[in-house]
Amino acid sequence: MRILQILPSLNDGGVERGTVDSNRLYVAAGHESIVLSAGGKRAAQIEADGGRHVTLDVRSKNPLTVPFRAHALRRLLRALRPDLIHFRSRVPGWLTLWANRPLGIPTVSTMHGLNHPGLYSSVMVRADRVICVSTAGRDFVRAHYPWVPESRLTVIPRGVDLDAFDPARLDRAWMADFRKRWGLEGRFVAAAIGRVSRLKGVDVLIRAVAALKEEWPALTALVVGGPQKHQEDYLAELQALARDLGVADRVVFTGSQSHIPEIDALADVLCSCNVSKPESFGRTVAEALAMETPVIAAAHGGVLDIVRDGTDGFLVPPGDVPALADALRRARDTRFGPLRPHIAATFTAERMAAATLALYQDLLA
Repeated sequence: MRILQILPSLNDGGVERGTVDSNRLYVAAGHESIVLSAGGKRAAQIEADGGRHVTLDVRSKNPLTVPFRAHALRRLLRALRPDLIHFRSRVPGWLTLWANRPLGIPTVSTMHGLNHPGLYSSVMVRADRVICVSTAGRDFVRAHYPWVPESRLTVIPRGVDLDAFDPARLDRAWMADFRKRWGLEGRFVAAAIGRVSRLKGVDVLIRAVAALKEEWPALTALVVGGPQKHQEDYLAELQALARDLGVADRVVFTGSQSHIPEIDALADVLCSCNVSKPESFGRTVAEALAMETPVIAAAHGGVLDIVRDGTDGFLVPPGDVPALADALRRARDTRFGPLRPHIAATFTAERMAAATLALYQDLLA
């Protein structure tokens, strides 16, 4: 098969990493893999793994340029002649549908997020096949787009690259330097990993640390990730909240980091605290478990497919500070069994790619 994946860009983020993983595994399975995006630091990896990257602006939301970009995409589709198109975001989705209208190339979409339902977001369920990354994603489509046939929907969880997230391959020297640089020696580290945005509920973790500051001085929140675009002010708000609550010395903001497996491994627990909008899957949760780090997660969305309450960590009501504080205490006092086997049996990049290739073949048949 000649497979074309389309996404806005190839920088940081779960969608980007999943695309890179898929490209590598499609090539390994003997298929021709092409990735189209506006570019980014991961574009070179597509080529290094045996795929082909094509650059086109499929990221801009400027409606005035849509006809020109759709026309450019149509020319590219005629030149590339893919067997199918897999789009992974809304702007690329609309451009694909308009460009592909006279061509009729089979299409697949992946709903990576539980975006606000409406006409703009509905493009993600207008493909010939729609991949939902969790049970929660499929339920979301059923609730908000009841006109979508059940036969169009497939649940394929996102997968962890177990070679990258392998406790046996840790850079111990980097970990020691990181602990020293951020003052984490002797601390109980509760990590929140991902782009900092209002949806992530980092403020809930900071408030839980503050609630425990008298009884548990060693508890430290480690916030790893840069601010979401246009939410730089929220990062400043979080820093101010930590100061106002008297825990500025117990909340560490590291910015974006590249050694995520090492950070997962040095953390005592990973916290996923989304409040208003749940994770559609929860890739950082699965990655932490692959590194044998337990998880405390808000009990909604895709994490319900991943975290077994009391076995992999704990599930707490979204936004409930006392419940999160209590779960942190319990995590400190609980000896969890092996966590990686659950991920290795269920949520791997190889399983994700194999299931997606099977869906492609079924669609083309």
